[in-house]
Formats: sequence, structure tokens, C-alpha cells
Amino acid sequence: MSRRLVLQDFLPYLLNRAGMKIGLVFSRDVEPYGVTLPMWRVLIELWHKGDHRLGELAERTTIDLSTLSRLIVSMQRKRLVVRRRSGLDRRALSLALTEKGLELVEKVAPYALHYEQVAIQGLSESEIALLKRALRTVFENLDEATRQKAAPAKTGARRGRRAKTQVTSDQDPT
Repeated sequence: MSRRLVLQDFLPYLLNRAGMKIGLVFSRDVEPYGVTLPMWRVLIELWHKGDHRLGELAERTTIDLSTLSRLIVSMQRKRLVVRRRSGLDRRALSLALTEKGLELVEKVAPYALHYEQVAIQGLSESEIALLKRALRTVFENLDEATRQKAAPAKTGARRGRRAKTQVTSDQDPT
């Protein structure tokens, strides 16, 4: 393997680094409101799009269904969301913001908007639009690959067995 793979230029690392940084500072600022980052994603999605069924909300917020289910129980205890019968399918339950949840969104939204502005500082409107479009495409590509269970071909692997690799002087062992 060539040493052309440089951590500081590696897209997954850059995405993770930026996401972790913005998540950390945002979480720190909204902690006094009793809001976690996953809670915020649920709150803002319900605020923006209205009622959601649990599976739909899991997909829209990119939160694992079992994790989201536990999160919703916590948010119900805090009286931020309610479960109610869906208008389309009386057997199905949908989630909605309570008045308290709506008030919390309005208190926390300025922090989210602030950190978005901090993150895009120095970028032109067209660069911002291009960045957002590119990130959506990256996510969609990875989402599709996950659905297809695509995996990179294993060099030298046969009949499902992993090939032993040898690190040479031009390979990075890490």
C-alpha cells in the first residue's frame, strides 16, 4: 500500500473531525437545557416536518431504531414529545412535539444556527451550497452502499478467506 493515504487529507477523518468538533461545542452550550445532540436531532426534525412514525424518524435523524426508541421514552418523561395515533393508520403511533418541546426548540435553535455560521465562515454562498450538496451526495452514496452490503474486494482473498498481508517498507503498518 502506498503512503499516499494521509490522515489529515482523508475524507472520513475530515468529516468526523468537523462533525465531532461542532457536536462537542454545540452539546456543551445546550447541556444546561437538558438537551443531548440526538435529542436535538429529534426535536428539530419534529419541529420542521411535523409528526413522524418511529421508523421514519430513525431514518431522518440517522439514529438506530432501538436507540431512538429509548431516547423517545426519555423525551416523553421530560414531556418534550408525545406518542399519538396516526391519522393515516389508526394502529400506528406517531410522535409529535409538545408545547414544552416546541419552546425548547426555540431556545436551542439559535445555538445550532450560530455554530453553522461559525463552521461556514469564509465560504461564499455558492461554496456553501456546493458543500451541502456534496455532503448529501456522500451520505447517499454510503447509504446506498450499505443497503447493497457492498464491501471492497479483498486483495488476494479466495473462497471467503482473508489473505495474509505482509508489510513492506513502502507500506504503513497502521
